Amino acid sequence: MVEKSLTVLFGDADLERSKYLRTRLQEQGIGVDAAQSSHDLLKLAEKEDPDVVVLDDRLELIGSQVFISLLRRHCPTTRIILLMPEGTHPDRETFRHLDPVCCLVRPISDGDLRVVITAALNGVVPPGEGRPPVILCVDDDPLFLRSLVRILRRPGYAVISCSNPEEALEAIPILQPDLAFIDVLMPGMNGLDLASEIRDDYGDEFPLVLLSARTSDREISDGYRSGAATYITKPCEPESILRVAEELIPRARKGRKGSLRPTREPRRE
Repeated sequence: MVEKSLTVLFGDADLERSKYLRTRLQEQGIGVDAAQSSHDLLKLAEKEDPDVVVLDDRLELIGSQVFISLLRRHCPTTRIILLMPEGTHPDRETFRHLDPVCCLVRPISDGDLRVVITAALNGVVPPGEGRPPVILCVDDDPLFLRSLVRILRRPGYAVISCSNPEEALEAIPILQPDLAFIDVLMPGMNGLDLASEIRDDYGDEFPLVLLSARTSDREISDGYRSGAATYITKPCEPESILRVAEELIPRARKGRKGSLRPTREPRRE
């Protein structure tokens, strides 16, 4: 039997935006197709059964949730990456029944989107040594976040950043991370709340590292009670960040039971 190659389907009214990214994916040996209308996208999805669909919400006028429901008739398990307008706050309860869906807020660079797509593709093949470790970084400080991402990308980790906890929760089922670095002090849902919610949803499937300038015994204890594997105080030395990643990722991959999926039912209003 001929093995099916991995495929990505793009849906965007302006395909010029994704032209460079699509070319780079094809250079990796990934099958790529694209559509500029919802009708054509549904026809291609039915024909090709893609592994990943990248859907820009500007394509569809009937609403993203309705369109994804239609797409699910042809592709019940396809991983969908939905690109939403700047300033949007993703509500994962809206799309949870349509999982696996990852909502990302524009602007997002071609490099970061490529990391997300690659991680999503890695999630549809059996885990193994060929899958690059994926690290999720969550912090509302853009300068620190960029620095953390640069540090972790040097050894070759696939790293994606999120500027708020809600976006991170949306991304986890698609990214299938092996490790997450989470800042404690964030507005709204803080890092402790995020860690607790991840533990409630996914158990101990991947380790969480909390980062904070707070150094009291009580605050560190709160971090561990929320489900952190370790707690690093800011400012963080690059060597400490890399040492923690090198220690925790092999342990996480060895204990991973399968693909990450939320274990609890969506909350009802």
